[in-house]
Amino acid sequence: MPSSEPDQRPAALRHSSASLSALLIAFAANFTAERVRVRDITETLGQRSFGFILLIFALPNSLPIIGIPGVSTITGLPMLFIAVQMALGHKRVYLPRWIADSSIATVDFQKLVNKVAPWLRRIEKLMRPRISVLTLGSAERWLGAFCVLLAFLLVLPIPLGNLLPALGILFIALGLIESDGVCVLVGIAIGISAWVLLSGLVWVAVQTVLAMLDQMV
Repeated sequence: MPSSEPDQRPAALRHSSASLSALLIAFAANFTAERVRVRDITETLGQRSFGFILLIFALPNSLPIIGIPGVSTITGLPMLFIAVQMALGHKRVYLPRWIADSSIATVDFQKLVNKVAPWLRRIEKLMRPRISVLTLGSAERWLGAFCVLLAFLLVLPIPLGNLLPALGILFIALGLIESDGVCVLVGIAIGISAWVLLSGLVWVAVQTVLAMLDQMV
């Protein structure tokens, strides 16, 4: 359902070549409603929505925030939902209402953007459109399938197992947003490392449990 607030977004928000940090800063500075919904942001970003939504849900798991129970599961489920749509080749993001209408106070959103934007600008200086075969056409579907695997790892209750999968999704999302195939490759490498490492940890845990059971018998 379209927002009842008048569209007072500047033209820069609809410029396809604008950087993500510029889009966010302009959006936060000119948004006049009391609360910012997820759907307001995705409608602003248009075709970049897949990458951006993956990015915003990956960020809490990519930061060194430890001691928040269940955060990887809470954020992993929406990422799983979005990644499946990417893998199926959807052209636009379709979100269930409970995600699309989720909101935060505009003041808090502006504070968040002010903290994130400098970090994004530093990364954007290193990024540029390259190796487009990894970010265009059917490549997005394959990346979506890969992100499904990583989001699945995030949903699993593996202690300290959220950082690498989230970083993998983060770099893939940034690569899609900025059409940077090198960034996508970094994300894929991190994602593969996450699967190898966590698979090894699970194998060690299973072997430990089996050894303990053998000793008990």
